[in-house]
Amino acid sequence: MSAEVKQLIEFATQDLVAEIVEKEGLTIPKAMDELFHSRFFQQLSNPGLGLYRESGAYLYESYKQSKANND
Repeated sequence: MSAEVKQLIEFATQDLVAEIVEKEGLTIPKAMDELFHSRFFQQLSNPGLGLYRESGAYLYESYKQSKANND
């Protein structure tokens, strides 16, 4: 994975954590813990899926759907 893609994944992760904090009222550490222990984070971290190119709002909706499906 290139350094650029790795950085874009990190930025997408930050955007998603911010969405979780805003929409679910969690603290940043709690939001990070929930995200990092989710299957969705594995998908976000997979550069082949390209999720890092999506907006924070899109990622949040996808994360929420994944969570509802116990993925």
